[in-house]
Amino acid sequence: MTKEKVTEEEEQAKDRQEIWDALPKGKVYHVPTNPDDFFTGISYDISPRQAGQRVRKHDMYCELGGPKQRYSSFFFIEVMKGEDKIEDGRVEVIGPEIKEIEGQSLPFGFWIRYYGKELTEDYLDLLTRWTYFALEEGEGWMLLNTRDTIWLRLHKKNADKHDFEHLGQAMINLCKIQFPLVEKADAKILIATEDLGGSEHTKGIIDNVCVPYWERVDKRARAFSDEDADTFFGCTICQTFAPSHVCAVAPDRPPYCGIITWIGAKVMCDLDPYGYIFEMPKGECVDPEGGEYTGINEKIYEKSNRTYKRVVMYSSITYPQTNCGCFEAAIFYIPDVDGLGLVDRRYGGETPLGLTFSKLAGLISGGQQNHGYCGISVRTPRSRKFVRADGGWNRIVWIPKEYKQILTEFIPAELFDKIATEEDCIDPEGLKEFLKRVHHPVVTLWKNGETPDPLNLPPPNTDWDQEEEKKAREKGKKVLTILPL
Repeated sequence: MTKEKVTEEEEQAKDRQEIWDALPKGKVYHVPTNPDDFFTGISYDISPRQAGQRVRKHDMYCELGGPKQRYSSFFFIEVMKGEDKIEDGRVEVIGPEIKEIEGQSLPFGFWIRYYGKELTEDYLDLLTRWTYFALEEGEGWMLLNTRDTIWLRLHKKNADKHDFEHLGQAMINLCKIQFPLVEKADAKILIATEDLGGSEHTKGIIDNVCVPYWERVDKRARAFSDEDADTFFGCTICQTFAPSHVCAVAPDRPPYCGIITWIGAKVMCDLDPYGYIFEMPKGECVDPEGGEYTGINEKIYEKSNRTYKRVVMYSSITYPQTNCGCFEAAIFYIPDVDGLGLVDRRYGGETPLGLTFSKLAGLISGGQQNHGYCGISVRTPRSRKFVRADGGWNRIVWIPKEYKQILTEFIPAELFDKIATEEDCIDPEGLKEFLKRVHHPVVTLWKNGETPDPLNLPPPNTDWDQEEEKKAREKGKKVLTILPL
């Protein structure tokens, strides 16, 4: 590790500690630190049978984060370098308790810190997964997304079993009992009512604490490429509610839940080789451009209950990965222009398909393989192999403005102004005229540069006609090699 790297980490750690200490004071609890008492006082069930719950608006007791709060909340997990600043078992609740927020929708922040002599940021994905289980498999809770797109709801019928003290206890002690390298843990739970600064306060923490930490960790993960790895990893945790769904996790293809990376999956598999994370030997690469491997296909077929035989990892059009429903964003095919759009959960308006994100997600979730539609992590477009089989960035024609700004660094500069947002157009005809006006590369796929020639996508869970698949792949290759005008 270079001196510059250490300095960056130390500087970030100092800034985080200052913001941690400056948070408003709340009610402090000291939850059990003796393993025999880890779950004493917790009255709700935490188990796989509770996974994948959905709480509809009419059943909701309260809501934290999500679209109503413009995704201005956070779930932040930090690995501490020293133990002197961490008080084991301390849970501080800043703001109202659950019983005081019935019927309300509020921004929030969960800030969890872990320390262990042998604990490093390589274990961050594992720590995140086990911490999330307190909600993901917690009776009555609905958890969607991760990081700063987090969305929670609590069901009315279970509300009397819950309070934030015991939620904090469940989060840190679930992680401890599953992962003995954790020696100490503490937590702050911020329910950001208006008098506590509301979403402005949580957004400030996201910008100054969470994002710098995540960017540094993600940058390290992006240093690896698929060619550097002999083995990929698979994940089947979402089969509790999407029985045929399997994620293939590779350095250049993070899972769309956004929770783990290839590094994290490797660590998890090493620690628990018989768990829901498993090795996927690559086998022979039959399609370098698309990212199709014999070993991955064999494992996908085995783990999907013999449902899916092929996955093209760098494609959203031909044999994309299946979608369970936890995706942070999505890619969608726009037949009117023969191009691809991106949309994330933050965006509440319509896409050029005439669908909002939520309606689109409802159509393509459930563990199906939807040719032309694929869930992604908000970080997937940062991959150097992003939809390479479909033409890469040269095939992307529409992104919501806010998401596009987040991806600015990763969109080729010469393409940035050629990709439309909702401010330019939403309807397909308007999008068509925009793309012609800016000379978007996708126009070269149209007949005489005027009339789009859309693909004939097969229905979900069916195979492509060989000639149609060939046509789709040739289009991807053609537009990929075109330099924007």
